[in-house]
Parts: sequence; structure tokens; C-alpha cells
Amino acid sequence: MFYHSLGILSSVVFMLTWYGLTRQLIKIYRRRQSNLLGTDGLSLNQFGSSFFAFYASFIVGIASADFNHYLVWTRTGALFLTLCVLYYLWQDRPSLRVRSVLYGSTACFIAGFIAMSFRPLPAYIIHNTDIIVVVITLVLLQGTIAQIRMLYRNQEVGALSFSLLHSILLKDVTTLAFLFTLPIATAWPLILLNGSSIVSRGILLLLMRRKQRLANNSSLMH
Repeated sequence: MFYHSLGILSSVVFMLTWYGLTRQLIKIYRRRQSNLLGTDGLSLNQFGSSFFAFYASFIVGIASADFNHYLVWTRTGALFLTLCVLYYLWQDRPSLRVRSVLYGSTACFIAGFIAMSFRPLPAYIIHNTDIIVVVITLVLLQGTIAQIRMLYRNQEVGALSFSLLHSILLKDVTTLAFLFTLPIATAWPLILLNGSSIVSRGILLLLMRRKQRLANNSSLMH
């Protein structure tokens, strides 16, 4: 009962992540229309690691003995929208590094759908998903730290969307509640991932608010 109730709740709340990513894309588009750098202030590490954080839940849902629709289909939309952000980053910064992240992420996205055709997956893949999620957790923390460093370096929020951070944090809280309805032995990697995301992105959001407040005070003084 709690599994389906919290699964539905976390899925509905996760739609706010779609909204947040859409708002981020709109902000990029509007900046480009104003002849500004659309992705100014956006960290490739942050959005690349965000993609793989979504991908971790996506692939765990596919690898589960019982296909987890709550994890898979909600992450599908988030993965696609994050790929769109990575595409804009590549347009603004056409370097080998950005292109590699975009192409690698796209290949992983396609591979996930191919993997659905081979369910149930081999045991060694299922066992290795725990290791993959832990590695992705470290990548996510590194990406968020990179975004924080960029925030300090630029001394402004830039194109980074508050709506996106709010929606991701709300998603993480409800997903964490849903994960606690699953056996800890299988859910602990995703619990670690979402818990780490709440802490690191919560700090990022607080710093963004502080920078925005300082910028507003500075403009009022002038």
C-alpha cells in the first residue's frame, strides 16, 4: 500500500523536475534571444552529473526484478530535457569535452531503452548497479561542487534557474520517502544518491539566494 501510494506521490512530484528543467531551457532560450550567452553560469559538470543521477534511478528501475515504472518513466522525461540543456551547452561551448559529455549521455540514454528488450538482465549487471549508483553519487557531488565554484567565480547566478533547484530538491525528498518503502538491501544506493543530492543542492540553493540578494542590494544602492 505504502509502496504504490508513495510511488504515485513521488512520480507526481517528479513532474515538477520536468517543469524546472523546462524553465531552465526557457531561460536559456530567452537569454539567447536577448543576444546573451544562453548557458552563462551553467556548469557542464553540474548538468552532466545531473543526467547520470537521473540515469541511476532509470537503470535501477529497468534492472529491478519487477520493472519499476515509477522510477523509469519519470526519469525518461528528465533525461531527455537534461540532454537538451547539454545540447545548448555544446552550442555555446563547442569543445571536445562538452561534445564528449553530450554524445556519451545520448549513447547511455539509447542503451537504457535497448536494455529493456533484454529483461531480465544478467545477474552480474544487476549486482553491478549498486557500484554504478555509488560512482554516480560521487560524480553528482563533484558536479554540484563545480557549480558552486562557478557561482563564486562569476559572482552572479547567471542562467542557473531557481525553479530547477527547487523542483529537484522537492523531488529528492519525495523520492527518498518512496525508497524507504523498498528493502534497504536493494534501495540503499539510491537512498545514498538522493540524500547526497538533498545536502549538496540545498547548499547550492542557499548560496544562489545569497548571491541574488547581494546583487539586488547592490543594484538598489546604485
